[in-house]
Amino acid sequence: MKRIWSFLIICLFWSSLSGGQELGIYGYTKWFAHPNLNAPYRFDRLGTRLQLNFSKSVGGRLGFYSAVDFNFEDARETGLATESRSAAMDVYPVETYIDYYGSFFDLRLGKQFIFWGTADWINPTDNINPWDYKNISAEIEDYRIPVNAAKLDLYLGNSRLGGIAVFHFLPNKVPMRFPEKMGHLTVEEKDPVLPEGKLSNTELGLRFSSQLASVDFSLSYFRGFSKFPSVVFRPVFDGYLPGPVGMAVIPRYDRIQVFGADFVTTRERFAFKGEGAYFLTADRSGTDPFVENPHWKYVLGIDFYARDNLTLNAQFVQLVRFKYSEEGEVQAWRQLGMPPQQIQVPEKNEQSVSARVQYQPFDYGTFQFIGVLNLKDRDFFLLPIFNYELTDGVNVYCGATLFRGPARSPFGRNKPYSRAFVEVKYSFAY
Repeated sequence: MKRIWSFLIICLFWSSLSGGQELGIYGYTKWFAHPNLNAPYRFDRLGTRLQLNFSKSVGGRLGFYSAVDFNFEDARETGLATESRSAAMDVYPVETYIDYYGSFFDLRLGKQFIFWGTADWINPTDNINPWDYKNISAEIEDYRIPVNAAKLDLYLGNSRLGGIAVFHFLPNKVPMRFPEKMGHLTVEEKDPVLPEGKLSNTELGLRFSSQLASVDFSLSYFRGFSKFPSVVFRPVFDGYLPGPVGMAVIPRYDRIQVFGADFVTTRERFAFKGEGAYFLTADRSGTDPFVENPHWKYVLGIDFYARDNLTLNAQFVQLVRFKYSEEGEVQAWRQLGMPPQQIQVPEKNEQSVSARVQYQPFDYGTFQFIGVLNLKDRDFFLLPIFNYELTDGVNVYCGATLFRGPARSPFGRNKPYSRAFVEVKYSFAY
């Protein structure tokens, strides 16, 4: 009910604005069904969404935008943890912000999406908006999470200097599964430790973008917190027995700095892309087994525009850890009492490849296929999507999110979240 009142207040604010352009109202309604692809094949999500968008410009300098979702869901199961409810409704803003357009700068304040990088799907410099890895589907707003931020862009001739400040930390939504026992000790999962909501924990970023000859490039810096948790194990004592009686598992989000760069250039039917970043993590000495080591991650890719209706993309991805000792990682886990068969440590170097195919086989129909393969474990992620425009304003989407691989591999652990999806969307404007 509180969210509904907040939405009504927003509507009253919009209607009170005078001058400028007429208030624009548009949006969509969508029916969606997401059946899980693992037995017993229950619906992960089943419901209907109404999204209303409001936009207004005042005096050529001010702009306002708000997108609000009304979700009516009869079933929602987020993998291992079930949220059972009957005909539940959620009301929440997707984006709500104010724009100010200056003579040489733009300023945006509010809840918004901010994307950095030029590579496809895997972007080492894109550390601002979290991902919802449990709900990847056709709509980007389902799997990217907006943040409450200020974004300033200064225009310097052919260059641009952008700055961002994110005032409230939001983590990635990722599935986390832990063993029930470590040796003879029972594992107890604790609530995650999130950064406190105080001004000193504001996440900051700078990005300079320009062009040199025929190459578009950018340099970026981000200081904030890792969107993926460090999983800390702590022995639990009861005060009576001489040794630990259990093991507490505590997800924690540590400080991080990211120094990044990207480029893109075109040659006839080809586009060449590159993106990389150095991650300076909280484990600068490389001695903490619970925290990711400082590392370098880069992506090299190529787009081939084979025909007007066919685009192909291929990428190579590598992560290189610094100050890394596999023996030290294993020894640290052994000291905690982890049985040898449960010890799993990352390698110093990790490689993966990705591909994307976008094809329009006929008018009003578009097929897109995205795939990522980790070379070591041979685990993979697939996202095929078919979009058909049934008539003006009516689109039908169908596809699947597939995670496969060994049980302890990155994508293999996500297998319970494999799902198909069918969505029928009607867009409107007034």
